[in-house]
Amino acid sequence: MRLFLKEHQGYILLYYFSVILSVFYCVLVIDFPFQSIMYIFIFNTFILLVFLVWKYAKTKEVYALLYRDFHALEEISLDKGSSFWSHQISMLLKQQHRLYELKLQQSNQKHQEHLTFINQWVHQMKTPLSVIQLQLEAQAGTIYVSGIQEELYKIEKGLKMALSLARLDAFEKDFVIEKTRLQPLIIDCINQEKKQFITSGILPRATIDETIEVYTDVKWLKFIIEQLITNGIKYSKGKGKYVSISAYRRENEVVLEVTDEGIGIHPKDIRRVFDLFFTGANGRVRGESTGMGLYIAKKVCENLHHNIQIQSEVNRGTKVIVRFGNLTSM
Repeated sequence: MRLFLKEHQGYILLYYFSVILSVFYCVLVIDFPFQSIMYIFIFNTFILLVFLVWKYAKTKEVYALLYRDFHALEEISLDKGSSFWSHQISMLLKQQHRLYELKLQQSNQKHQEHLTFINQWVHQMKTPLSVIQLQLEAQAGTIYVSGIQEELYKIEKGLKMALSLARLDAFEKDFVIEKTRLQPLIIDCINQEKKQFITSGILPRATIDETIEVYTDVKWLKFIIEQLITNGIKYSKGKGKYVSISAYRRENEVVLEVTDEGIGIHPKDIRRVFDLFFTGANGRVRGESTGMGLYIAKKVCENLHHNIQIQSEVNRGTKVIVRFGNLTSM
């Protein structure tokens, strides 16, 4: 109502101004009684009120629309009243909605084409990497093999990271929830990274009850654990002695902890470590961080309804905690 009156205040003032001029003219030309003047004002006010009430009734949906908070695009197709402007605004909104859907479809198509390209490119790169790895194994013991194998490992990790990031958008099509024992899964992850443990002089230490089971997706959980172990090794190199993995039950949840004794994370960076492409002070010094690993781990945990947190102290180490929810159902 306030917006309606604000829009029509000029019309109301002009209307009364014309009435006052008419009355003033009548007073000058003829002897106009005061009662007649009051009657004219009351009668014209009544006509104005009737017009304004009728006008507001015809357009109130439009004014309500301007103050409305929309929660879904479909709401713009609702009836906006029977007035001319109501109909025109409704048609304009529908046209804008159609254009938006068209642009969205085009954007989604380009995005899907990009994801398809990334997936195909990563898979194509795996073949030459496997061939190079086989050739290096045939020449084991030569002076350059160890360094080349380490660089191949980094390339393979980078490709796997890119593929995982690309698959996040279609996560609902790429996961299977099942009851899984944690101990063999974690032992397998440690074995996957054994070369890095040996090269870096870091020892793994696992404390997991073999009876602990969680509801999760095995493939994505392995990605998370491998990423946490890799980070623990990377930032403990030359400093830490152990990367510890433990799991235990607490009330109605299972808690998984991956702890290193490395350089730790600066307090100003701790809140941003899960942001995409954020490398922080450590990443800039080491020059090996992509800023994708913890971001993907966070998104995967959210999609699987797990909770991930990080605690760290500079020069003391870092602990990443993953909490699994209800142990009896998902």
